[in-house]
Amino acid sequence: MAEMLRDYQLEMLEQLHEAWKIHQSVMIQMPTGTGKTHLMAQVISKHATEHVLIVAHRIELIEQISQTLTRFGVAHGMIHAKASMGTLKKEEHVMVASIQTLSRRMEQVSFVPDLIIVDEAHHALAKTYRMLWNKWEKAKFLGLTATPCRLNRTGFTDLFDLLLRSWDIQQFIEKGWLSDFEYISIGPENEMVGKVLGLQKRGVDGDYQTKEMATVMDTPDSIEHLFRSYEQYAWGKKGIVYAINREHAQHIADYYSQHHVHCCWIEARTPAEERQRLVEAYRKGDINVIVNVDIFSEGFDCPEVEFIQLARPTLSLSKYLQQVGRGMRVTKGKSYVAILDQVGLYQTFGLPTDERPWEQMFLGRTAGKGVRGEERGFIIRDDAKDKQLVNLEMVRIKRRGEPSTGVEVFMKDGRYGVLKDGQVCCPAEFEHVERLAAPYFVMGFYPYYIYKSKVTVIDEHGHDLRAGLYGKVRQDGDIFIGQDVQGHTVYWDAKGGRSYQMMPHFERIRRFEVARTGEQLQMRQSMKGWEASFAMSSVYLNDYFTIMGNILIYQNDIRKSYKIRGYEPGFIYLENGELPGYRYAVVNRFGHIFQHTNSLPQRLASHPDVTRLGLKRYF
Repeated sequence: MAEMLRDYQLEMLEQLHEAWKIHQSVMIQMPTGTGKTHLMAQVISKHATEHVLIVAHRIELIEQISQTLTRFGVAHGMIHAKASMGTLKKEEHVMVASIQTLSRRMEQVSFVPDLIIVDEAHHALAKTYRMLWNKWEKAKFLGLTATPCRLNRTGFTDLFDLLLRSWDIQQFIEKGWLSDFEYISIGPENEMVGKVLGLQKRGVDGDYQTKEMATVMDTPDSIEHLFRSYEQYAWGKKGIVYAINREHAQHIADYYSQHHVHCCWIEARTPAEERQRLVEAYRKGDINVIVNVDIFSEGFDCPEVEFIQLARPTLSLSKYLQQVGRGMRVTKGKSYVAILDQVGLYQTFGLPTDERPWEQMFLGRTAGKGVRGEERGFIIRDDAKDKQLVNLEMVRIKRRGEPSTGVEVFMKDGRYGVLKDGQVCCPAEFEHVERLAAPYFVMGFYPYYIYKSKVTVIDEHGHDLRAGLYGKVRQDGDIFIGQDVQGHTVYWDAKGGRSYQMMPHFERIRRFEVARTGEQLQMRQSMKGWEASFAMSSVYLNDYFTIMGNILIYQNDIRKSYKIRGYEPGFIYLENGELPGYRYAVVNRFGHIFQHTNSLPQRLASHPDVTRLGLKRYF
């Protein structure tokens, strides 16, 4: 059997037997999906001549343990609610027991274990579990859990002597033993974040009160948002939705079913036979989505889970990691699991791959509790499949160690900034961001004063275009319609980099793009000397240059644009001639620059409107 174990399981097995040389009771931490039950079977095989009692708190866990032991060829008996009284007195070497049944019939059990294994051992502080230590003081104990922590910061040292830690989740992903993931969360400014922060009531376990959660979140709008997120990021995939209570689960399943998704819902009161039938239909692909209420947080082993949707907030780190961990088992053809965080648990717990102080939690020095309202840095970008993250309603959270490419938004100290290929191109000084139509990535709202906010625009290269708009802004192609500082409507052209008092229309004069507002024209490209508007009557074209208003474009090359200072018969005086040391150049009608000078003749006609001057008369 040893050859069937993976390297990290063999490593943990060796550590365990070394620990038992000194300690009687040991807890092992291994992430969800890394094979704790397989390790358990190997431990049992090493104690083949001893009596082993395996304890779990739910029928699903008991059945899963039994299936794994059978697969490993380990004969065993069962103690649970449906078992006969005779099973309590069987002399099987290995017994798998429900803690609830065991606690009720403890005095009737004649089975004396040498080794007691507690699955999902983070539950072991309940009084029913303490009875095991009290009744069988000489037995060795092994606790298995992915999350050795409690909400109330109660440690485990009164039951377990030592914690053995396996690799962290990131390392398991890098080694290929756990699935990679895409973490897609509601943005920090989403309305749901405020609703979660507004939850004040607590249940007996210290988590959010179920009734208050349902009142706030079991609404048509919230359920529609769940479906839209599933439709956009996980359509056609198999997955699990975590709901608040029975009614919430039913409402979600009904909505999904009405929108042509093969969906069902399961909760604790669902009869075991019905639950088994639905899970089997899910495994076969007849059902794509299972909405559940605290059933598949622990012990549900189905690697085909392609997405996890979190529709239930929690303060429990254990519950959070158990839920997302359901989708991280590796299976053929699955490149990653999509985690759809609809209640902002990222802001409370961070990513599944974040490092956790398990030792401190085991000792009771740190609570396994999320931090509400904490501002966590993140990086947002569109994915490779053109699924745009519209208006930060849902944002893609970047994983630890993932390379930076393209334009990304990041958060630091509560403000947004922009990265380009991992380098900061816009510092974190934006209060808000908003996804716009391509090619404009985000629009940042700077703080201005209480009634208005200053707006800028970021392009696809991550450049801040310094739009200088205020208030609410809407987009029409390259035009952004907002207000100036006085509150007047302005039309800012992102491509040309200039503002207009009315909506411009764009046309071409030769190769040059101009903006028309009423009877006035302006070059679309904003550059020094082009600020003045001009009339169509001010345009002059010949084979050698183009004149528009007071600008001459030499050889029709926009890089050779000069400001016109005046005219005399046959000649045009230009500012900034090509010869260093001279302020002006003189051009004839054939486009030849034949003279440079530092002064202008007094007789020079200085009016820029060439038609009124009768330019043809000069030429």
